Amino acid sequence: MRLLLTLVVLGAALWSGYWAVAARGLETGLAAWVEARRAEGWAADYAALEVAGFPTRFDIAFDGLMLADPDTGLAWSAPGFRIEAAAHRPNRITAIWPKAQQIATPAEKIAIGAARMEGQLAFRPGPALEVAHASYVLDQVSLASTLGWQASMAQAELGSAAVEGRKNAHRIAFSAEEMRPPARLVALLDRAGVLPALFEHVRIEAVLDFDAPWDRHAIEDRRPQITRIELGGLDAKWGDLELRAAGDLDVDAEGLPAGLLTVRATNWREMVAIARGSGRLPPGLADRVEDALGLLAGLGGRPETLDIPLRFAAGQTWLGPVPVGPAPDFTIR
Repeated sequence: MRLLLTLVVLGAALWSGYWAVAARGLETGLAAWVEARRAEGWAADYAALEVAGFPTRFDIAFDGLMLADPDTGLAWSAPGFRIEAAAHRPNRITAIWPKAQQIATPAEKIAIGAARMEGQLAFRPGPALEVAHASYVLDQVSLASTLGWQASMAQAELGSAAVEGRKNAHRIAFSAEEMRPPARLVALLDRAGVLPALFEHVRIEAVLDFDAPWDRHAIEDRRPQITRIELGGLDAKWGDLELRAAGDLDVDAEGLPAGLLTVRATNWREMVAIARGSGRLPPGLADRVEDALGLLAGLGGRPETLDIPLRFAAGQTWLGPVPVGPAPDFTIR
């Protein structure tokens, strides 16, 4: 019995020592990381840093945190930020953002509100802290810009997992419900006024190739850039307009895609009305395009459903023969 008690006391002492050393190392390492960013020209500061959670957890709490990258002009500030991990599995963390925070660019400041914004991340062993898999949950998110626009989203989930045997590739799953884009954007896209203000849902499954791993250097140096998109499925509903898409795209160094997506559009005539109202299709051409697409849809036996290629080339986007504007820019700032 005395031996057992001795072993218990010794084990507790060793664990207490491990926790104290690890907690001190975390606090010192995080403070040194912030100092290193300052030395590189960042604006980086915090009001307080604390590591708690003894004996089973490491709970890291920042107060008054601010980071600004001079290369991109992007800045983030928050009244608090928390990182939590089990003491026996420090490579798996939960990141918890506050209910209010701010992102700033050279052009604007965006106030972000959220009832919940959390992420769970697992890192590969090693000092680079490369992300093996991650999941994020957002509830009741609101955005308000100093330029006057506002946007919101009821709920979103994002999951990412490294593809084994494929360098710097991640399998992505994203879903969002009840998105309200900025009114100016809706008005720009839909001058005909055929779409509601609320985007009902978006769901995406894809594999993304990047030019570098997602590790600590993604913050310290530069963000990894997308080089290829393998879209397994996109499902979006905006009013009566429903879109499904799949296909592969290559992304160049400027962030512009090239390739072909196969799109199934339900109530596709609304897309023609949007292109007509935006001025991208002159009235006479819009009539001919609508007639041609109607013929194609009729051949499929469902006149309100259209299967058609969405092509990206030379920085432009084409839905069949219909020009729908510039190609999206996939550059990650």
